Amino acid sequence: MKKIAKFLLAAAVFTGVAVSDSTSFAIYVVGDSTVCTYKDSAYPQTGWGQVLGYFFDASRVKVNNYAIGGRSSRTFIEEGRLDEVKGKLQKGDYLFVQFGHNDRDYSKAARYVEPSQFSGYIQKYVDAAKAKGANAILISPMNLNGSRNVFSTGDKNYDARGMMQTVAKNNKVPFVDLNMKSYNTYNTTYKNMPDYVTRYLYKKLEKGEYPNYPDGVNDGTTHFQEMGSMGHAQMICEELEENLKSNSNLSADAKAALTTLVSTIKKRYTIKVQTNLSNYNGLITQTQYFPAGSPMTLRVTPNGQTFEKWVDDDCNEISKNMIYYGFKTKARNITYTAMFKGGSECKKIAHDSEESGNENPTSSSSEGPESSSSIDPKLCFDGTADAAWPSPIDMASPEIADGLTETNHEGYTGQGFFNIENSAYSTATYKLTSDQSASNARVMIRYSFQGNTNRDMKITIDNGTYDVAFPSTGSWDKWDTAYIEDVWVDALDFKMKIASTTSDGGPNIDMIAFDMKGVYRTGCKPAKVENDIESSSSGTTIVSVRPAPSLHFDARNQTITTAGGMLMVQVSDAMGKVVAQETHNVAPGTVPLLQNQSKMTSGRYFVRVQLNGQVLMSSFLYIK
Repeated sequence: MKKIAKFLLAAAVFTGVAVSDSTSFAIYVVGDSTVCTYKDSAYPQTGWGQVLGYFFDASRVKVNNYAIGGRSSRTFIEEGRLDEVKGKLQKGDYLFVQFGHNDRDYSKAARYVEPSQFSGYIQKYVDAAKAKGANAILISPMNLNGSRNVFSTGDKNYDARGMMQTVAKNNKVPFVDLNMKSYNTYNTTYKNMPDYVTRYLYKKLEKGEYPNYPDGVNDGTTHFQEMGSMGHAQMICEELEENLKSNSNLSADAKAALTTLVSTIKKRYTIKVQTNLSNYNGLITQTQYFPAGSPMTLRVTPNGQTFEKWVDDDCNEISKNMIYYGFKTKARNITYTAMFKGGSECKKIAHDSEESGNENPTSSSSEGPESSSSIDPKLCFDGTADAAWPSPIDMASPEIADGLTETNHEGYTGQGFFNIENSAYSTATYKLTSDQSASNARVMIRYSFQGNTNRDMKITIDNGTYDVAFPSTGSWDKWDTAYIEDVWVDALDFKMKIASTTSDGGPNIDMIAFDMKGVYRTGCKPAKVENDIESSSSGTTIVSVRPAPSLHFDARNQTITTAGGMLMVQVSDAMGKVVAQETHNVAPGTVPLLQNQSKMTSGRYFVRVQLNGQVLMSSFLYIK
């Protein structure tokens, strides 16, 4: 009976018959930082695995994203992550595999993979899927701006694309050529728009564009904004469909499985974006093809023109912001127009009615099982951090360690220090989390020991391992600092491990600190930072406040004092969705910031305060 069913399914591939299969299955995604799921605090930085679920029918598919930044095909396996995924895989599931960016980075030996070994590591992923009766889908790494491009016409010395294609051919499994697909898109569709690719797809953000990056960030060659990753997810779907039509190398089993997978891809709608100007020469979001319910960003960067508002094809105003993000697409083809001063009047565009209720639900993407941690609140930093080192972390009590937490010497901070065991193989591991990502963070380590020789250690922070020299401080009661430069930190939970390298063990470790905000022990909260305005008792924290001179903000009592007028307070989540908005005509004096704050759940938000149309304050808001 199973053979007959398989024959019928395969026949449907060649006859174009739609396949109806209510069987649920899962997609497991593995890869690096261009694929992984990021916290809301890193938005708009997004990996394609984070948004892939928007393209699949949730009644049949669950997308589990196990990708993590900084990994190569080798280190992902060495850390036991493939074994973890393999333990989850069930017969009929799919394993999406993308590696190649970090594999070819010879400047970082910890993750570099020799070209002669790359195919062998990719084969291990195919073998893992086969062993569980699952289906491997190999995806070449997307094209990256700058010197790290990986495509057959580029770096001939490390053709990750070509090697993945060969492994797929040898195993008769689908090969999604995201590398050439994205290369052709950037160099054909956007050929005359290099700034569009860097500014609208990659994570190059100007000051003030996004609440999570008030000072901007220049990452225009590696990581992607949400719209960049949404575009890559769309490309992957197109490539899967193309494999089904024209990949004659697939085995019968692979083609049958691909037929089932493709049948769960949701219908995509055309989202056309235009202006009301006949000669607009600035940047604007290009036409997209997304499923209903997926996130969308409308954006313009005028070149001398005066932007007024965004309207839909019914001429309804939807936003006055040049960057309007976080809203969900409709279940129909739609046109959005950027209205500029001096342009033509808005004219309604005929369209089909919205297909409400006819859309299959969207599959939710996930990061895999979230790590949970309970920690003694005393180990959470409870002071005010120096602005130069805004993320201090008490190292007194590791999660797993060889050694003791002690307080028998003077001058330590926090709850004590950690005395690692006197052995060349002693280790201590700490669970940390970061709200932001950085490729060149600096870490300070406060330590002490009395002796005549160094007690050097290897420090592992997430996927990077650093050799750190620890000269004697001359006394167990005298503390000094060592530093690690150019540390890679992603907006994820990660582990920090200290390991001794001599028979004397290591020094006593008191605390560490990062030179970036938002790094802390898992289970704690980010440290309060010097010169930030914060509440100490009300349950709301305001950071990075830059109020206008005409406004006085009382953080402790959560009030605003103004000269009176029309006061508007708007609060958005990290995705840009407005979760609270209050407008009051207030008399001169003091009024509450939010009258309905109790309706808001715990989390990070962005608050914007206007008086008579003038922005007085824009800042982060943290509700405990």
